[in-house]
Amino acid sequence: MSDILKKDVVAIGNAMVDVLIKSNLGIIKGYGINHDSMNLIDENKKNTLHNENQIHKMVAAGSAGNTIVGISSFGGSGTFIGKISNDKIGKFFSEDIKNSGINFPLGISESPISTGCCTIFVEDNGTRTMCTFLGTGSLINDDDIKFEHIINHKITYLEGYLWDNKEAKSAMQKMIKIAKKDNQKIALTLSDKFCIDRHRDSFNELIKDHIDILFANEDEINSMFQLSEIEDSIERLKKMKIISAITRSEKGSVIISEGKDIRIEAAPVDKIVDTTGAGDYYAAGFLYGIANGKSLEESAKYGSIAASEIISHFGTRAEKQLSSLI
Repeated sequence: MSDILKKDVVAIGNAMVDVLIKSNLGIIKGYGINHDSMNLIDENKKNTLHNENQIHKMVAAGSAGNTIVGISSFGGSGTFIGKISNDKIGKFFSEDIKNSGINFPLGISESPISTGCCTIFVEDNGTRTMCTFLGTGSLINDDDIKFEHIINHKITYLEGYLWDNKEAKSAMQKMIKIAKKDNQKIALTLSDKFCIDRHRDSFNELIKDHIDILFANEDEINSMFQLSEIEDSIERLKKMKIISAITRSEKGSVIISEGKDIRIEAAPVDKIVDTTGAGDYYAAGFLYGIANGKSLEESAKYGSIAASEIISHFGTRAEKQLSSLI
């Protein structure tokens, strides 16, 4: 099929609903969770957090879910592959993501396990601490990956968090095979430095054998290479035959390709309110640009614009149509 007729991106990730709570460091530490990172929790812990704190906002999300919604806001097209249950949160997710213009072919499953949920504590300076109950989202498996759902896209986007589950990892590997047969580019987000610690060798093998576009922030890529200086990590990336997009918060981002690096300034923002989803929306802008024939530099600028919009307010859904900002 001609690229003109293909959708932009098909993404696979943990389907979950973000539950945002305004908080502070003292409260967060009181729960014994890792500050400014992603924590895996069980359903009982999730219920405790919700019962003891005031919920500010809910939105269909997950890392890859945020990215695919961002692509739609740019005017792009996409499909999200994720698993939800027949419960209140699952129905909310299905309705919310479809209303964002995203194809969601798996729909609601009859899994006895609750739909995934990410409880996000957001501090006044924008720092966020995530407490993730994976729920049925992490149970996606080979049977959920359908040939007809994957083909006819330009890019397949993989969420690194799914590598934590053996069956989900197998589903991603099946998706890669289908995408390669369809001549798609394959993109991966490393997701989290603790996720990298758990799967460093496996991620290295995956990147070497299958990945065309890699997303990570400064801490994640340093963790990947077990280095302390970002410039050393950039030199390592220059030797790899992939496109790498490394975000650096207020320092902007660096795109590495074919032995060269492109430095992109962060887009201006009046006030940082909530950094949740910044990396996801950067990936949205970058992938939208690549899928639509833009240069690496222009695609990275789209990513910066999307990230600056998302951190300027509370929550992981753009308040402005991203297409109006470019």
